[in-house]
This record gives sequence, C-alpha cells and structure tokens, in this order.
Amino acid sequence: MSEVTELYDRDFYAWTQDQAAALRAWPERARPNALDIAHLAEEIEDLGSAQRNAAKSLLRQLVLHLLKLRFHPDQSDVAPWEGEVSEFRSQIRDIFGDSPSLRGRRAELADPAWAHAARTLARQLAQDGNRDAAAALSAFTATAPYFDLDREVLDSDWFPARD
Repeated sequence: MSEVTELYDRDFYAWTQDQAAALRAWPERARPNALDIAHLAEEIEDLGSAQRNAAKSLLRQLVLHLLKLRFHPDQSDVAPWEGEVSEFRSQIRDIFGDSPSLRGRRAELADPAWAHAARTLARQLAQDGNRDAAAALSAFTATAPYFDLDREVLDSDWFPARD
C-alpha cells in the first residue's frame, strides 16, 4: 500500500490537503491534456473543508446545548438537550476518527464555535425576558472562555451542573 493510500485511510482531511497541494505543484508540461488541475485541486480541498466545517458546526451546536443545560431557566427540555449533546459528540468523534488532524485542531475549531454559541444563547435568553440567566451566562463567558474542551465538551459522560 502506498504512503498516499495509507494517508487516505488514516486521515481523510490531511489527505485532501496533501492531494490538492500535489495537484497544484504538478508541472504544467507534464499534465495530461484537458485536465483542469486548478478546479480538481479546489474540489478535493473542498472535500476536506466540508469535513472541517461539519466539525465546527457540530462543536457550535454542542456548546450551545451544553450552555442551555447550564444556564437556561426552563429545564423541562433537559432530556432532549442531553440526547442532542450525545448525538453531536458521536458525530464529532466520527469526524475526528476519519481525520485525526482535525482533532489536533479542535481548539482552533472550538474557539469561534464557543463565541457563536454564547452570543446565540445570550440573545435568546434576553429576547425571552430571562435577563438573570443572560447575565449569568455573560458573567460565565467573561471568566471562562469555554468548558474544558477535552474533559467536558468532548467527554461522552460529562454534562454541566445546573444552578
């Protein structure tokens, strides 16, 4: 099995980035006729980007639901939120399993997800008239940039304590 094939099997995201770079580096004089290298490279790179974007979206949803579990005053929806948290974690594990290099970039992916989720929930709480919960969320986000990514957000068994 070639090294490139092993990379494909081991880390899909890294493979897409490697193959896109290899296509772009291919000398023009050696390219087969009518092969649209620029667009092929872009499409292959986009396959990896789609996986990265899926991980970012799942992290954003995961953090949003963890924040709801921690700060939303109406705790009647706890069971569905916990179920969604478990499903988001499962999907992220699948992506990180297919692309370990994305797992290595998890903090980079989680930082904007965290900020987006916190703003979204604060806005929802304020619109619903839950100013105390919105203030508690704002105080929490001012002192802690996010839950511990590995020991909390991505841990299958962890759920936040509720006040």
